[in-house]
Amino acid sequence: KKYQAREDVVFTDLDDGSAVLLHLQTKYYFSLNETGTFLWKYLEQDGGSDEDELMSEMCESFEVNSDQAQADISEFIEELKKQDLIK
Repeated sequence: KKYQAREDVVFTDLDDGSAVLLHLQTKYYFSLNETGTFLWKYLEQDGGSDEDELMSEMCESFEVNSDQAQADISEFIEELKKQDLIK
């Protein structure tokens, strides 16, 4: 299943590699660490990304094994869904 960033979520990249999301409907802010920022950028692309694509990119860019990447990505996606930040 492909996940995509919602249009009503504003992404702001910060100088230290982290980022902030603002959900325009709820007016809530969310902070992302460097890994979350990296993954969010893939969710903003046209067509979004699925968990396998995210895992592949994460394993290539960070020194992490596929099991750890999968666990982190699943947790990240679940939190984004819970906060209605992706579709």
